[in-house]
Amino acid sequence: MEKIFRLFILTLFLLASFGPAAASEITFKAKTWEREGMEHLASREYDKAIKAFTTAIAIDPEIASVYNNRGSAYEKKGLYDQAIEDYTKAIALDRNFGNAYFNRGIVYEKKGLYERAVEDYTKTIAIDPKDVHAYNNRGKVYQQKGLQDRAIEDYTQAIAIDPNSALLYYNRGTIYGKKGDYDRAIADLTRAIAMNPESANAYLNRGNAYENKGQYDQAIADFTKVISMDPRNVQAYFNRGNAYEKNGQYDRAIDDYTRVIALNAQDAHAFNNRGSAYEKKGQREKAIEDFTRAIAINPNFAEAYNNRGAVYFNLGNEQQATKDLKTAARLGSRGAQQWLMKMGEKW
Repeated sequence: MEKIFRLFILTLFLLASFGPAAASEITFKAKTWEREGMEHLASREYDKAIKAFTTAIAIDPEIASVYNNRGSAYEKKGLYDQAIEDYTKAIALDRNFGNAYFNRGIVYEKKGLYERAVEDYTKTIAIDPKDVHAYNNRGKVYQQKGLQDRAIEDYTQAIAIDPNSALLYYNRGTIYGKKGDYDRAIADLTRAIAMNPESANAYLNRGNAYENKGQYDQAIADFTKVISMDPRNVQAYFNRGNAYEKNGQYDRAIDDYTRVIALNAQDAHAFNNRGSAYEKKGQREKAIEDFTRAIAINPNFAEAYNNRGAVYFNLGNEQQATKDLKTAARLGSRGAQQWLMKMGEKW
């Protein structure tokens, strides 16, 4: 929307500075309809905006900005093919129209056409090497494609242009976390939080990095912060439960998993993890109940079969243990497969 707004200001400037005396009557009329379309676009009246832009095009079909702006209206309505057609027409009229390449890249990205999106963002950068949004968006596409190093390069370039953007540090920190570079992830996410203390996702992802480093107290503090900001954040309760469990605080872990289940009774992983916490407390019957619930929700949940089989084995019920472990092995559980091989059992 920022790029469209700049076009709107430019249109007004041209009209105010030169007026109909310096421009042809046809162009002046078309620009008047374009201005009306921009007003409707700003008010989210997309059908009216499209109608006004279409009228402008009928009067003068050679104004690139009108196609770009109508494309934006189509995009807002989810009419991506029409949006792409308009952006492409705008580019045909002005090969250096960076905003049109950028906007078309967004639509290609939404359609999952990542290669084309990268091409358009790259063209935008070639036209304006300081376009921080183009670097950010291309980084996101690289992230979607699993090209993490390229994503980091783009986010780093964007940060060099705009070092005060919390979003850019958040995006790069998230990628560092996925790469297992937890120290850099924490550093970037801490910067993002300093710039935007209301970013629950930044606390959540930093908590994940702390947990993966084994710094459970810091992780718990971050997840708790998320919960204070959003008391219905299922992921925060689940992740805090994991951290509590790894920290040996089983009762608190059980409390958090129970909260997850209260918010989403179909969360098989919450039942499975609560079962693990019960088992670690020696409450094996409750553990079996939870593993059974997890399996009922997801009959292909190998880990739940494996965990239930292990509890049955510890209870001396080798027949049921073997049955569960064979099911887990068939579903791909390496732990179950190794246990059965040691026991000389096939699956």
